[in-house]
Amino acid sequence: MRGMNWSGARRRWHGAGCSLLLPLLLMAAGCTTTANQTVRTELVPFTPEEKAQIQQSSATEYRLRSGDRLAVDFKYEDELDSTSLLILPDGQLTLPGGVDPVSAKGLTINELDATLTDLYAVDYRHPELSVMVESLADLRVYVFGRVEKPGEVKLPPEGMGLLQAIASAGGFDEHAQTQETVLMRVTPEGMLLRQIDFSHLEKRGIPSAAVLDLQPYDVIYVPRSPIGDFDYFSRTVLKGLVNIGQIFWDVYALANIGKVQNIWR
Repeated sequence: MRGMNWSGARRRWHGAGCSLLLPLLLMAAGCTTTANQTVRTELVPFTPEEKAQIQQSSATEYRLRSGDRLAVDFKYEDELDSTSLLILPDGQLTLPGGVDPVSAKGLTINELDATLTDLYAVDYRHPELSVMVESLADLRVYVFGRVEKPGEVKLPPEGMGLLQAIASAGGFDEHAQTQETVLMRVTPEGMLLRQIDFSHLEKRGIPSAAVLDLQPYDVIYVPRSPIGDFDYFSRTVLKGLVNIGQIFWDVYALANIGKVQNIWR
């Protein structure tokens, strides 16, 4: 069984030429200028409770989701080898060789590998197979606050810039304090918060920070009023919007998907 070292969401997104018109600026994400509009960056250390969560989650394995695409490679039965096997919305995975579909959603790669080995053992003597993840689905970032459509934004395989994510959420609304826009990212040491000033897009173009490559489960927040203490903000506002503990699990599960070794059963 082999895992995939997923890195697509960290690739740089390349957009079209820059424009001085604000509506077009809100839809662009790939132009840089020499001006860096980052106001401040601060690391908010984890609490003892959060550190305990991280310690537990650091060994977790990725659990398959609807939309993930898999490949199955047989050591001897080459005619059964298959690629681009899609886990359907109901969690089912259709397999080669005339065997019944299996429920793959929620399983780890190791668990699915074992399930398929047992399934094919009915018709094949000592089947040796390997399950590989070709691509992941439903990776996301979160955009909250004063945007037109707050919530989850799908992170495409080619990656996404910060301003592009805001545009995907409908752009800033009329009450947005664009100069107070915050990006939060879970790191091994704590929650890294970065405040970026987007208040002069129509005059200065897109700041270099705006095309910052987003990573899965990054959180973007556009406030209505100025943000003071980052520590207080992260413990109150952000925790009221997203499950930070779940983000720990998701981030570390994705990290571990690239650590799975090739196992022949």
